[in-house]
Amino acid sequence: MAYNDSVNLIAVYTRILVLATGLLPFVVAVGAGVDPDKEILAKGLFIVEYPSGQEAVAERTLSILENAIREYNPVLPAGDAPIRVVVTDVPAEFERYAVHFAGLDVTGLAQPGSDLIIVKAPRLRPPGGDYPGTLRHELVHLLLYRNIDYANLPQWLNEGLAMSLSNEFYWQSLFKVASMFVNNRIIPYRLLDNSFYSPSDQMQFNDAYAQSLSMTRHLRDLLGEERFWQLIHALAEKPFPKALSDIAGMTVLEFWGGYERALWKYALIAAMASGFFFQPAAILLIIAYIRRRRIAQNLYRRWEMEEAAEEAGGGVLRDWDELVEDPDAWKQGAYDDDDDQW
Repeated sequence: MAYNDSVNLIAVYTRILVLATGLLPFVVAVGAGVDPDKEILAKGLFIVEYPSGQEAVAERTLSILENAIREYNPVLPAGDAPIRVVVTDVPAEFERYAVHFAGLDVTGLAQPGSDLIIVKAPRLRPPGGDYPGTLRHELVHLLLYRNIDYANLPQWLNEGLAMSLSNEFYWQSLFKVASMFVNNRIIPYRLLDNSFYSPSDQMQFNDAYAQSLSMTRHLRDLLGEERFWQLIHALAEKPFPKALSDIAGMTVLEFWGGYERALWKYALIAAMASGFFFQPAAILLIIAYIRRRRIAQNLYRRWEMEEAAEEAGGGVLRDWDELVEDPDAWKQGAYDDDDDQW
């Protein structure tokens, strides 16, 4: 009898423990400010989780994504795996997913390896926010993951493609890149990807997105649509430098140099489109920048010639006139390379 009572008591405790464990996620969710009352709209590939009472938002979300899937299918087929979309109007819930973007203005993100897209609901976004653009942007990240080896894709091209295909911020980015160019804020190539992972501030984060879009458009214009998509799909097997060399016949450094040389065109187009071009100050500003850049390039060439002369002479400048004219020429390390230019 005592044995049976003990067994019954253990069974009761077990049921209580199971019930408590089952309720734990609910308790944690409420404590963290996560909305536990979600509804689901599922159709085709998409499973949309949305706040209760926002059926119109869910229907709109589904329609945007279905149209985008059809549009992207020729170049980035989606496959058959379902895609989960979380629409949240609770800031704490979004922040739980966007922990790596703390302190930055982010309205959507994707976790391609989990087939997951998370976006802020329209009422949680600032006025004039591009809700369709955000959904399309995050979907592109997920589709790229499904079609290529994600490790071979530079982050700038990843973000540039997402912005380009989602039709986000075209004119805004054009003006921003023009401003970055004139104010000498263009991010060197070797630092660009890191500007997404650990930006110094919101300005650098925004600069990185704008520059990535302009670089992606430059690459598409350079290669044409067919070769551009050949390059993207080649990333399924090759790293970007190898794919760029095989398909475009250029190195990453050559691509970057061509992009830098084309930047003045962005400044001119943006200035003309805004009407600022016709102000004398704008013309003087652009001329001054071009002149400064030309002087800098001439200086770099002079340094290279002097370094070559030093190496040929065993590290000693043998021209006495040059020694007299340049009192610092004797100093060691006076011609250190500056590798921040790419």
